[in-house]
Amino acid sequence: MLNIWQDVDLMAWVARLVMRVALALLALAGVAWLLQRPYFAINQFKFVGDVKQLDEARLRDLLQKNLDSGLAGGFFSMELKEVQNSLKEFSWVKSTSVRRVWPHEIEVSVEAFKPVAVWGSQYLSSDGDVFDASLDEATRRQLLVTQGPLEASKLVAEQIPVFQEWLKPMGWSLRSLTLSERYSWRLGLSNGLQIEFGRADTPTVLQERATRLMQSAAFIKGNMKSGEGGYIDLRYPNGFAMRTDELHRVASVTNVNNTGEKK
Repeated sequence: MLNIWQDVDLMAWVARLVMRVALALLALAGVAWLLQRPYFAINQFKFVGDVKQLDEARLRDLLQKNLDSGLAGGFFSMELKEVQNSLKEFSWVKSTSVRRVWPHEIEVSVEAFKPVAVWGSQYLSSDGDVFDASLDEATRRQLLVTQGPLEASKLVAEQIPVFQEWLKPMGWSLRSLTLSERYSWRLGLSNGLQIEFGRADTPTVLQERATRLMQSAAFIKGNMKSGEGGYIDLRYPNGFAMRTDELHRVASVTNVNNTGEKK
């Protein structure tokens, strides 16, 4: 039987192997120790992207708090994914990316949801996302006011530019947009006029009603005083109902051309 203790070559090989493993472990321990030294500590966050829409102070406080409570690490050891996950606390953050900037900085790129309308106490993005945000009152007042079932937020967001485009030739601007629980549309204009579009029972019904409205623009304006407001109901097959302070009643209008004359 071979006695390994008497095999000089084998013992030399084992000794070299043990030495290499020991040196490797020592090197790893040294690297780990070095990475924890303050020379590589993260001490600065830089924010880029939609910075104007951000509450940068809150972001910075959150990340610093996480650093102090264990998210920390050095330049090489910090888990960037954890930094990204910590930003999910802010509902107005759409997406983030994080990268290291030598020697002590973390750069956080933030894309924020861009509000196109007020949605109750929250805001609506152009993609139909409902989110919270801290906007000043002046900015909030400039936004369209919307209302509808939460599950229909994307539909409302899609229809906003459609209605705005239909109103543009008449010189009217959209101020509010409401979608009822029965999915019936009502528009509020900046001039005080309320327009009932109703339900879109077929794909073309809203377009047909918008066309009817545009063809009757001269008639409508001719029966409205400036700043008077009023109400138009487009839920008729061949015309619409109109009520203004000037008319003092609901008038059924059919087949009106763009000159304001009835056919």
